[in-house]
Amino acid sequence: MLLLITGSMDGTGSLIVRELGKKVFRFNYDLYKEYDLTFTPNYWEISNPAGHKITSETVSVAFWWKAFNYFLTNEDSFIVEEVKYIFREIYHWCRLRGITKGVPHDFHNHYGKINLLNIASKYFITPSTLITFNLSGIHFLKDKSIVAKSLTSGLTTTNHALMTTAVKAEQLNPKFPWYLQEKITSDADITIFVCGNNFFAYKRNRSNLKGLDWRSEQNFDDNIKEWFRFQLSNDEKNSVVNFCSEIGVDWGRIDLMSTESGLVFLEYNANGQWVFLDYSGEDNLLRYVCEYLSVV
Repeated sequence: MLLLITGSMDGTGSLIVRELGKKVFRFNYDLYKEYDLTFTPNYWEISNPAGHKITSETVSVAFWWKAFNYFLTNEDSFIVEEVKYIFREIYHWCRLRGITKGVPHDFHNHYGKINLLNIASKYFITPSTLITFNLSGIHFLKDKSIVAKSLTSGLTTTNHALMTTAVKAEQLNPKFPWYLQEKITSDADITIFVCGNNFFAYKRNRSNLKGLDWRSEQNFDDNIKEWFRFQLSNDEKNSVVNFCSEIGVDWGRIDLMSTESGLVFLEYNANGQWVFLDYSGEDNLLRYVCEYLSVV
């Protein structure tokens, strides 16, 4: 049985449950109080109010999907940390036995974007990039058009996000921790969804964008298709294979941009969304994902 560690409001998790039915046990972090949990050094079991149960003897695969993107409201911070610890421990019980799929929730804590860019530079074109305090090292981006980006995709205290934004070095506040990158001129955004041995490459035309970041203009209408499949060249496939092999993953999304010189690597998202690439289901991404999650 698949142990799906997620949150109650996650639509992707709901699609997986709809597809796999009783073959999956959904463990929602934000609804932890609704579960009965027994966890000893030698045995564990979890059951939900409907009587559905999973145990250390019946679990075959565990998949962590954005569980901590959800919150425990009106809880003491001590309780929050205790519950998080338990969820992590259940996941790592499965990891230690080699039955986890996907990428651990803390993957980027161990690599980080700059380190991944360094590895990617062996296989792709990569843009000049700088993380800086006090604008130290800004000369590395001299004479280049630059953009500011977010390392964490976190929100400000006023609930705003920093999308990719064109900036001028001389106008930047030196007291702010900046993540800066060379601006890439491109006619299309590229994303490659890695699911086991399958690479699903999609392209989105940039001609209709008002700004630089497609995420801020993403259309969530299931009837409007924005991303279209295309075939990677053999060299591009080899680059993806080698990059994923070096960082030890078979899951995630690689974001790039198309240029006359080739694909420019922007970042690897260890737990990037994929449903938006195939809202209609015509490419059967959900089926491929469920097949991937069903085999260890």
